[in-house]
Amino acid sequence: MPEGKIYLIFILILKLVPVIRFLREGRDVECPVGSNLREVALNAGIELYGVKGKLLNCGGYGQCITCFVAVVGSNSSEPFSPLTALEIKKLKQQGENWRLACQCLVKSSAIVLTRPQQTFNNLKISLEEALKLPLPK
Repeated sequence: MPEGKIYLIFILILKLVPVIRFLREGRDVECPVGSNLREVALNAGIELYGVKGKLLNCGGYGQCITCFVAVVGSNSSEPFSPLTALEIKKLKQQGENWRLACQCLVKSSAIVLTRPQQTFNNLKISLEEALKLPLPK
């Protein structure tokens, strides 16, 4: 195979890697399809937890509901795996776009807000700016 074609295939593969745009932190993190959102965040140094969560998190087993995020944008109708029964039960009182990061598997690029229960000044402006930047599929 000629070198040019190999390079083109490599570029196409790179474009298929989902990006999680962490709105509060202003960071884009690439990850393979099927990655656990909690692990993606923690491995990238993204702070998922508030004070309570830092002390009492369950380590990713879905029991403590301290790793929730809000999915605030995507170029796909389902950027993550479907809600688990555990999430449906534990997040009844939360926003409809809230997920437990430990229960989400990445399917495509998305914009998430960590610690959505905490005030985020300029949320609307930050979201508008984040939505202007293209996300890979």
